Amino acid sequence: MPTRPRRRRPLALTATAALTAVLAASCASPDTADGNGDTTTITFMGFYGTFQDAFTEQVIKPFEDANPGIKVTYVPIQNSSEVLAKLRASTSRPAADVALMDSSVAPTANEEGLFARLDPELVPNLDRLVDEAASKDGFGPGLTLDSLSILYNTERVDTPPTSWNDLWDEEYRGRLAMPIADTRGVALIIALSQILGTDYQQDIDPAIDRLKELAPAVETWQPAPDVYTAVQSGEADIAVGWNARGQYYQDTSGGVVAPVLPEEGTVTQINTINLVNNSPRAEAAQKFIDYAISAEAQQAFDEAAYYAPVNKDTELAPEVRDRTTASAEQQARQIPVDWSWLTTRYTAWVDRIKQEVIGG
Repeated sequence: MPTRPRRRRPLALTATAALTAVLAASCASPDTADGNGDTTTITFMGFYGTFQDAFTEQVIKPFEDANPGIKVTYVPIQNSSEVLAKLRASTSRPAADVALMDSSVAPTANEEGLFARLDPELVPNLDRLVDEAASKDGFGPGLTLDSLSILYNTERVDTPPTSWNDLWDEEYRGRLAMPIADTRGVALIIALSQILGTDYQQDIDPAIDRLKELAPAVETWQPAPDVYTAVQSGEADIAVGWNARGQYYQDTSGGVVAPVLPEEGTVTQINTINLVNNSPRAEAAQKFIDYAISAEAQQAFDEAAYYAPVNKDTELAPEVRDRTTASAEQQARQIPVDWSWLTTRYTAWVDRIKQEVIGG
């Protein structure tokens, strides 16, 4: 059983309140200035819930304090597919100035002209990024590094999982939450391919067949409002999710939720921060991007939300680093992934999960 972590100071803005407060803003175009024409308002499209809470408190507020002429409106989204759909529907009048997007989906947005290349003079921190987060062809760099994890309820599970194979254990049958119709499923296919001794670039049928075997044991494919809350409440006892949010919920739940690094290893996932093409506030937007990937912002955000830093100058407290993808243990257990190659297969893989596993 994991050591119960220290309780973290709750963030000032709760996910529910934040979501309610900005829904109206997500339906309207942001103002370019206040009544005096002195304030530029940029819109950031990012993930909802605990991510929004931590990012607002640790990145947006300090940025606004340091740049009183720029305000940031946060528009919460569920996932990268939603971002892609919103941007496709608003090319002439962009729905945001800056947008977060999974690295496996962002290249599609780049190719479609939805994102713009960054100006290195306006984003000097591009030169300070770790290799995994480096800007590709001048487009948006990585903002967060995370990894796939197994989650479990420490009060309801007698035998904690240690392996991906444990998901098939009869003890957990009917107690699983598997929201895998997205990047989590893609990453899980790669992990299962590794276990099965197959090359995911050649054939994913064995991994898909393995997931089909698991399907009858799954209680829910779409836990509400999210998988972390479902595990905390006992709606599900075992689940697949992301390490960073699992670590965050471990703290806020008093140790009820616990993330597990499977013994076979895990898959690193990258979220990119991008300048939306045709933004009329591109200069202010890039200033914000530069701050978000700075060592200062990365340290504050990652110590609150347990992502691994993308800026090589960031120094996390050891007790925090050891719970992120940057830990020595996680680095030693990384399963290699060619996300650039996966870009053209991502949608097809997710469709197979939806049709053959969830709907099979």
